[in-house]
Amino acid sequence: MVTPTFYLALDWLTVAVIILASLVGAVRFRQLPPSLRYLTLFASFEVFTELLSRSLIRVFHLKSNLFLIPIAAIGEVGLLALAYRQVLRSAAFGRALPWVLGLFSSYALLEALAGLGTVRFAPTVQVSTDLLMLGFAGLYFRKLLHELQVNELRHEPFFWMSAGMIIYALGDLQIALFSNYLLLHSSLQLQRLVIVEVHLFLLLIFYSGCGLALWMRPQK
Repeated sequence: MVTPTFYLALDWLTVAVIILASLVGAVRFRQLPPSLRYLTLFASFEVFTELLSRSLIRVFHLKSNLFLIPIAAIGEVGLLALAYRQVLRSAAFGRALPWVLGLFSSYALLEALAGLGTVRFAPTVQVSTDLLMLGFAGLYFRKLLHELQVNELRHEPFFWMSAGMIIYALGDLQIALFSNYLLLHSSLQLQRLVIVEVHLFLLLIFYSGCGLALWMRPQK
């Protein structure tokens, strides 16, 4: 079983990575292309939601911060969509994006309102978010394979961002599908291991990919 010390270290390391990524992006913001500017805004939004979710529990002593999941999902998907729109440069993607974001945001807001005052996950919102992330990353890799314009993938910022996002989304998808079952039928230790600690590790991978993307200089 993971010790509390390891959990706290992983928790703060995850927050530190995304804070560092947002700071790097903020410092270089004027020199960044539009896609990485949106990625900087995404990193800053993640910092805000990470700190807010912790404050609600540790400072304001709320029993649950799960109602934030649908609200945070709207910001995450929206900013990622804008970043990938700049990278993909697809007319079809640009036309479909307002409809996809509008439907997703409307549904997520309804889930947020329904979840007020309750302790439950919003698995359908999480699943939708993960599927959209997988879609963005999949379209990016499809573009790479079709155009073959990148000389070295390790120097391509959105390669690392997309790779980290795929790993995160696939893992988070499993958590989303079984989270409510675990809350009802498993021990607190198992809930903490799967829902909290595994999710933190996935976030660390995701944020590391985001940080690498903002750290390196894109190829011309």
